[in-house]
Amino acid sequence: MNILEYKKDKIQDLFPEDFLWGVAISAKQAEGIDDRAITVADLQNYDPNDKSKVKGDLSKDEIMDRLTHPDRYSFPKKTGIEFYHRYQEDIKLLKEMGIRCFRFSISWARIFPNGAENNPSEEGLQFYDHLLDLLHESKIEPIVTLYHDDMPINLALNYNGFMSKYVVDLFIKYAVLVMKRYQNKVTYWIPVNQINLTRVGLSSIGVIKDTVDDVEAIKWQGVHHKFIACAKIKEAGKKINTKFRFGAMLADFLVNPMTCQPEDVVFATEKNQMTMYFFADVQLRGEYPGYALRYFKDHDIKIDVEEDELALIQEHTLDFLAISYYNSNVVNHKKNTMAIGNSELNPYLKANPWGWTINPLGLYDCFLNYWDRYEKPLMIAENGFGQIEELNEEHTVHDDYRIEYIKEHIKALQKAIQHGVHVFAYCAWSPIDMVSSGTSEMKKRYGFVYNDQDDEGKGTHHRYPKDSYWWYRDVILSNAKDLE
Repeated sequence: MNILEYKKDKIQDLFPEDFLWGVAISAKQAEGIDDRAITVADLQNYDPNDKSKVKGDLSKDEIMDRLTHPDRYSFPKKTGIEFYHRYQEDIKLLKEMGIRCFRFSISWARIFPNGAENNPSEEGLQFYDHLLDLLHESKIEPIVTLYHDDMPINLALNYNGFMSKYVVDLFIKYAVLVMKRYQNKVTYWIPVNQINLTRVGLSSIGVIKDTVDDVEAIKWQGVHHKFIACAKIKEAGKKINTKFRFGAMLADFLVNPMTCQPEDVVFATEKNQMTMYFFADVQLRGEYPGYALRYFKDHDIKIDVEEDELALIQEHTLDFLAISYYNSNVVNHKKNTMAIGNSELNPYLKANPWGWTINPLGLYDCFLNYWDRYEKPLMIAENGFGQIEELNEEHTVHDDYRIEYIKEHIKALQKAIQHGVHVFAYCAWSPIDMVSSGTSEMKKRYGFVYNDQDDEGKGTHHRYPKDSYWWYRDVILSNAKDLE
């Protein structure tokens, strides 16, 4: 018998009919702070004169100044895009678009305002009750992120966030409550957003920057505590509903060597290990790999662990890998360091106004690598194109560049599927223009729908579909069969 006939179920040319076409948002960028407590993310102000990419690491004095003198700062995340009040309108837009899945995060501070209450906020839970019911009515599969880097401010100020095992336990308590509440409404869970970006900013783990000496070691300890939390959430979740599926999520920062010079090649491999693969190796394979132990030894990084914690991580590995993919870069062993994001622009690629180089083939390449390494289902948790945009006289945006970007990345996913990679979902970032996570600005627009809101949160907040909205609707309707 011909091997192709024998294994015909393994050979796909098109996206599977049950493929989940979707979009993604986060609570901290969309909901706004009405009826919930302040988080570390809310205090990331927008300053047009500050060109730094990530503005989240604050000292205790800076936090207190922003809490007591909010008039001195601009906090776009406090408004978000009013999703808390407009979710019905927004989900209607998604339904009309034909969206099959919706990745969103639940705000810990909306359920437990201070993070440590004995009883949850019923008002906060009811918001997510209504949201999930509406998604069900609209036949949209929810994919829920439990922590999208928005620690309740009380836990950061009083316990230094995820550096405290008490806070880890509180996070697990919150997660278990949410999983029990929605055990019949949610199947796919992502415990923590982009766990590898814990190395970029302290705010991801709720740590106050002037309370620590060895910042690098603190970040790695925070990562370990997140590993523990994810394993315990998986352990508890499987007891609640055996059909639950839990995902490790990474921001894709895989790099290629600048040249074929052996030193560049080896440096790229070692950097990929410690900025990308390490996090998935632990969560999907179940143990700390040898290359990471060598890195910790060589850099005198001490991570406090307990034997039972390592056993827990090994026993409760996660079920799928979620990737946020936007761009790709290269490294030079003489110019670059092991720091995540420290890289060079690929001279063969074009970039958007924020210097993000566009590389659809890089998506195909990285998915081949992830599949070869883990053989676990993959999904795109985020993928999109940021651009400065304005409404035209027709109250729309002719965003051909976004259509081209997403089309080429969907083609790359299709190519990965054709080569045997199991991909089950694609979530574009984002359905509606939102406040930027890293820069707290509105002018970097990713949405299929234009949101009439400026960098200071002013505007009507009315929603206007762009050309890409109608294009993506047609892609979903055809299951991407008509891509050029």
